Amino acid sequence: MCYSVLREMIYMNDFQYRLLKVISERNISAADLSRATGIDKGAISNYINGAYIPKQDKAYKLARALGVDPGWLMTGDEPSEKRLTEEALLIEAYRRADDGTRSAVRKLLDIK
Repeated sequence: MCYSVLREMIYMNDFQYRLLKVISERNISAADLSRATGIDKGAISNYINGAYIPKQDKAYKLARALGVDPGWLMTGDEPSEKRLTEEALLIEAYRRADDGTRSAVRKLLDIK
């Protein structure tokens, strides 16, 4: 077996494991995840079954819907301490912001 094919199979299984772990922890069905992300239910089933790995845009949507770091979902790498600190500061600033600022941030980030 070619090294690149073997590496892809290992990577796929790791992604599949992380996806299944989060789905089971959150008790979310493929249909629920499809509705939350706009990704076709069949595609989500393929990700869950390990048949395919999503492209970056789909992985981001999955991670966002599941409440996990997109980098972790794709690679298994935990976010850095600096990044976690920056995110905490952003969250705190959002909480202190007035309604108009919060609305502008949600619009900018395409959050409804």
